[in-house]
Amino acid sequence: MSAPFLPTPADTRAAQQQLTRLAAGQDELSPGLAELMTQMLSQLAAGKAIQITAVDTEIGTGQAAELLGISRPYLVKQLESGALPYRKVGPRRRMKLEDVMGYKAKLDQQRREALQSLADDLQEMGLD
Repeated sequence: MSAPFLPTPADTRAAQQQLTRLAAGQDELSPGLAELMTQMLSQLAAGKAIQITAVDTEIGTGQAAELLGISRPYLVKQLESGALPYRKVGPRRRMKLEDVMGYKAKLDQQRREALQSLADDLQEMGLD
């Protein structure tokens, strides 16, 4: 869906009913899908328009940098150093979303380990 969906009053009522069913656990959905549906239906139940956009399997450096929480120039340096695979389409660099998400998981793990190490050091020093 690329155009906004503007709910009618009937759509709003149906969204409210479906939200009630989700909250009662009457629909068998994975937790992630249930959360997504709850967010979407909450907006519709409030009478708000929504727009759903599919995420491309390949993304550019701007999108990847935003996802990773780093600057685009830093990401480009990481790409050129081989930290993350990419391909060039003309002058642009394209990465597979799964590679970016894997790299994000690796960064998140490194951050958690660094924080744990810092917390351990503080505890040893008695500054906890």
